[in-house]
Amino acid sequence: MIELNALCNHLQVKKTDLQVCLIYPGDAFSGFSSLALSNIYSNLNAIDGISCDIGFGSHRTSFFLDKPFKEFDILAFSITYEEHLFDVIKTLTNWKIEPDREKREEAPLIFAGGIGVFYNPAPFLPLFDIIYLGEAEERIENIFRKLAGKKNKKQLIGIMSEFDNIIVSQNYSFKYKNDRVEDFKGAVKKIFRSKEYSKRLSCSCFITEETAFKNMVLIELSRGCPEKCRFCVAQAMGLPYREKEIELVEKEIIAASRITNRVGLIGTAVTDYSEMEKLYAILKKYNMKASFSSLRVSSTLDYVLKIVKESRQKTVTIAPEAGREEKRMALNKKVTDREFFKFCRKLFENGVENLKLYFLIGIPNETEEDIEAIASMTSEFRKIAMEFWKERKRTGKISLSVNPVIPKPFTPMQWFGMPLKSQIDKKIRNLGKLIKKIPNVEFTFENTRNAIIQAVISRGDDRIGIAAINTVKNSLNFKRALKELNLKIDNLYTREREKDELFPWEIVDSGIKRDYLWKEYQKIYTGEPSPVCFKGCKACGLCK
Repeated sequence: MIELNALCNHLQVKKTDLQVCLIYPGDAFSGFSSLALSNIYSNLNAIDGISCDIGFGSHRTSFFLDKPFKEFDILAFSITYEEHLFDVIKTLTNWKIEPDREKREEAPLIFAGGIGVFYNPAPFLPLFDIIYLGEAEERIENIFRKLAGKKNKKQLIGIMSEFDNIIVSQNYSFKYKNDRVEDFKGAVKKIFRSKEYSKRLSCSCFITEETAFKNMVLIELSRGCPEKCRFCVAQAMGLPYREKEIELVEKEIIAASRITNRVGLIGTAVTDYSEMEKLYAILKKYNMKASFSSLRVSSTLDYVLKIVKESRQKTVTIAPEAGREEKRMALNKKVTDREFFKFCRKLFENGVENLKLYFLIGIPNETEEDIEAIASMTSEFRKIAMEFWKERKRTGKISLSVNPVIPKPFTPMQWFGMPLKSQIDKKIRNLGKLIKKIPNVEFTFENTRNAIIQAVISRGDDRIGIAAINTVKNSLNFKRALKELNLKIDNLYTREREKDELFPWEIVDSGIKRDYLWKEYQKIYTGEPSPVCFKGCKACGLCK
């Protein structure tokens, strides 16, 4: 393990410190791949009166201090995915900490943040004492400066409750009618979006071979996405689109160059970065190679392709999402087949050997023709690749990943009712048969059951959290645990929500206008795309 000294504040502990353990509810391999973990660890340890260690759900003691988790004042979980709901319950249970908040007595304050919890905290209310909504930069430091040196749990909760993006779980309750929420008690809190993001360092704090990004420093270039695909919660939560200042990026590259020769460039719209020419020059100046998390066909191509070529990035990822242009436009993915194939050719001309493709299945009004189009498009990508494989006398690979579209809060798809599991499975089987006929294509897909669980948690209320606790503690099937609360799993993920229905996630103010989202949802069925973000646009409500 190497700490990136220039950007990482070291853990120093005093007895009077508020002792925090930042927890990733999985293994260290995944946790150390998380940029959020690095940033918050560094920022909290820069505050006098705070000491912050790191922990993982698979461990029994904290990473650096080897300290039992029960002995910390705050256990702060970083939640990235819906399934982390179960991982947190299992983790707390393994640590002999009661996962049910209302039954928990002597224990650290259990805190949560991260995109997996803040767009809908409702299912997580039964677990966590405190839920933090939004981005960390500036606000998380302000909160923990006020907490520094304090130990009393009630006092800590009282201080945090003063902030408009903090949910104190005990203050919330819901009134239900069947699977719907009729009303709730508790103040509506805001998702915090940092105004300082573009001026803040945000890159890996640790370098280790035991991550998904071996010996690579991750550097975040931007947040949000100007394209506004209608299924994507990451772009919605990241809006408005913001870029990090190039001067800061250079500082991060300089620090990284002292211990490695490769950086990973990440962001929802990473290749749209407006200073790509300057970034290319900086990489050359410090003899650094770079990899992109994914590439956008609409990006400023010249310097992106130069970076790909000179960094010898052999595998790239692109996401057509749908096989037919009509369906792509309905999702607001405004890229034609011709543009995708032209881009693919340019990638291979610049040294790429392998291609990863991401598609969605279960899109509204999807037909057999749409499924067949995914296979046809994949076949065309392979034909282009074959020209270069033959010339190089070396065969690469096309990896096709297909995932069910999952309705997410604060996106136009929040009203959408997914197809039944049996229907999704049939679509995947039919696609699999078509893909088998295409050589050199590896076909993978998300387990439909897992996708359904994600969908249930994504739009669920606090009963979902109770069912999850009962699932883990009583070794129940999740479907049965829901049934014991009079909830039918099929109804939870397939029911199309009504236009004016109250949603459990409306205890959160996202800043995005609901009537804007409804209009965008209707456009999915008419196939009408919407323009990208532009200066002076007030469509969604985030830019005043």
